[in-house]
Amino acid sequence: MTFQSKNLQLVQLLRGIASLLVVLLHITRGSSEILDKIFLLNFFSFGGAGVDIFFVLSGFIITYTSQKNIGYADKLPSFVKRRFVRIFPTYWIIISLFLLLQIMLPSFYKTHFSLDIKNILSTYLLFPGHIMVNGVSWTLSYELFFYLLFCVAFLIPNKKLSFGLAAISTVIIIMLPVFGYDYKNENYWVNLITFPMNIEFFMGILAVVIIPHISVKTSLAFISVGCITFLMSIGLYNLNYYFTADNFNRVIFFGIPSFFIITGIVKYELSNKIKVAKVFMLLGEASYSLYLLHLPLVIAAIRILSKFNIKNNILIHVLLILVVGIICYTSIAFYKFVEKPIIMKLNSLRRIKVANEI
Repeated sequence: MTFQSKNLQLVQLLRGIASLLVVLLHITRGSSEILDKIFLLNFFSFGGAGVDIFFVLSGFIITYTSQKNIGYADKLPSFVKRRFVRIFPTYWIIISLFLLLQIMLPSFYKTHFSLDIKNILSTYLLFPGHIMVNGVSWTLSYELFFYLLFCVAFLIPNKKLSFGLAAISTVIIIMLPVFGYDYKNENYWVNLITFPMNIEFFMGILAVVIIPHISVKTSLAFISVGCITFLMSIGLYNLNYYFTADNFNRVIFFGIPSFFIITGIVKYELSNKIKVAKVFMLLGEASYSLYLLHLPLVIAAIRILSKFNIKNNILIHVLLILVVGIICYTSIAFYKFVEKPIIMKLNSLRRIKVANEI
C-alpha cells in the first residue's frame, strides 16, 4: 500500500473547488430565501457535494500522509496531536467570533445557540448533534469520528487487517438499510457510527490502496469516468431524482465520482510534473478557513444587500459574485495571518517538547 509521498497540487486545487461549491450553495439558498432572487438558475443547488468531496479527500489525505506510520503504536500520539491542532484551534477562534457577532449584531446573524454550559461544551468539543454556530460544523463531528477509527490502524501491525476492518465497516453500513435499519431514527451517537457518508472516508482509504496498482493511462480513464458521472449526478440531483435514501444517494451521486477523480488525479500527478496557479493553491490551503467562515458572512452580506431593495437581476448577480470573491479573499487572509501561524506555532511547541524529552 505504501508509495512515495509528494505534495499534491491537484489535491489542493480540489479542496479549493470543494469549499467553493459549498459557498455557492449557501449563496444560492440565501439569495432565494432573503432576496427572493434565483442565483445562476439555482445551478449550484448541488453545492453540498463539496462535503462529499471533502470526506473522500479526508480519507485519502489522512491515509496518504500516515501510511508509513500505520501499524506503529508509538506514532499514534503524534497523529492525535497533529489532528487536534489541525481541527480545534481554528474552529474555536471562528465560532467564538460568530458567537460574539450573534450577541452584538443579532439582526445580521442569529442562531438558536444558547449560552448554557452543556451547550457550550457540546459545541466546542464537536459532539454529534451539537448546536451549530456557523451551520457547517456537523461535518467535523464525522471527521473526528473518522480520525478516532483511524487511530486503530496504528495499533494493528498488519496493514491488510486494518484495511479489511475498514472494508467490513463499509459493508455493514451499506447492509443496515437492507435489514430495515433507519439511521435517522437513532440518537446522535448511534447515527455517528452508522451515517452513510462515512463510506466516503473509506473510499479515500481505498484510493491510497489502489493508486500504486494502476497505470497513468488508467488514471486518465478514472478522471474521465469521475468527471462524467459527477456532471450527470449534478443534473439528476438538481432535478430532485433519488436512487435511494438521501445520504446514500449523495454517496452514489458524488462520493463515487469523487473517488474516481481523486484516484485518477493523484496517480497522474505522481507520474507527471503539475503546476497549479498560486491563487488556486492558496484557496485550497485556506479551504478549512473558508468552509468555517463563509456561511455567517454570506448571510450577513445578503441581509445587507436586502436593505437596498435592489430590483435589477444583473446587478444582484454581480454583487453576489463580488460577495463570493470578498469571502474567498477574507478566508485566505484569515488562513495566512491566523490559521497558519497558529498551526505552525503549536506544531513547533510540540516538536520542542519532543526534543526536550529525548
